Amino acid sequence: MIEKRQFGNMPNGQTVDAYTLTNDNGMSIDILTLGATIRSWKLAQHNPTDVVLGFDSVDDYLADQGYMGRTVGRYANRIEKGQFQLNGETYNVSTNLQGNSLHGGVVGFHNRIWKVSDALDRSKASIILRLTSEDGDQGFPGNLRVDVTFTLDDNNCLTIDYRARSDQDTVFNPTQHSYFNLAGHDSGAIYEQRINAFASHYTPANNQAIPSGEIKAVRNTAFDLNQSKTFGSLIHQPDPEIQTASGLDHNWCVDGFKSDQSALQLAAEVTEPATGRKLLVRTSMPGIQIYTGNFIGTSPVGKGGVTYAPYSGFCIESQFYPNSPNQTGFPSSVLKANATFVSSTSYQIIEAD
Repeated sequence: MIEKRQFGNMPNGQTVDAYTLTNDNGMSIDILTLGATIRSWKLAQHNPTDVVLGFDSVDDYLADQGYMGRTVGRYANRIEKGQFQLNGETYNVSTNLQGNSLHGGVVGFHNRIWKVSDALDRSKASIILRLTSEDGDQGFPGNLRVDVTFTLDDNNCLTIDYRARSDQDTVFNPTQHSYFNLAGHDSGAIYEQRINAFASHYTPANNQAIPSGEIKAVRNTAFDLNQSKTFGSLIHQPDPEIQTASGLDHNWCVDGFKSDQSALQLAAEVTEPATGRKLLVRTSMPGIQIYTGNFIGTSPVGKGGVTYAPYSGFCIESQFYPNSPNQTGFPSSVLKANATFVSSTSYQIIEAD
């Protein structure tokens, strides 16, 4: 089931709508047309715990520094110096962090108003949001149309399907930037929650989170998450890469990825020990960025007047590896002209018996 309401207005008067997807278990997820944003994720009518961080107003979202709940693009994560070559031509794209391009640049997808498909079926918990990014937008080539479909099923699984098409060769790397806290968005730090990542390799990065190009085995490193570890123990690891980032903000290479795959691979699992609640993340993308909310902004005030602090939530962002346009050894993020980009990522909440 889908319900619609007005959430607020942009400074130019544009309306921001909220669509609530509800499944037969009473689980509900709010999606905003601003940034194709996941604003809330309430577990059930009898258990109103909300497990994602978010805000109560448009102004708070526009002031947000952490991409909270947003669909980001054109290129999620980083492009070094905002520069890459494609078909022998050098492109300079918008830079917005330490001289690099992060999450699509200064005016990325996260603060745009997305349009809801005319094919909306309110009897199903599914919605399609569309955005058109013109040739030269933030410096990227090609007129690009993007559709993002959010579908909540009765297995308490939210599947996000991405489809895109460009009239020129371009690079494309969308993701979802929700901050989860399985104990509830208002419960404080995530230190005791435990994570597994089903990845045998990761991409080491420099002090600006730009990968070196190496694809390194996680065995005997602080990045081996094949056995579960608490976020707290990982955040406080003495490993220089983790200390430089003030926690996790790194890319893991999903085991079993194939460039032509459509099936979703299990990429990560997070458990909240007090409730036994789990989050399972599956994706068709080659990598996941695990981020522990190290730099969440200047004490942002979230839903219900809750002040969020560093480590109040974690992100698991499906993606091509950071800086892939400049690394020939990484899976390619090039979208050829008139080809269709397709990818899927799902987030499933499992309650303890």
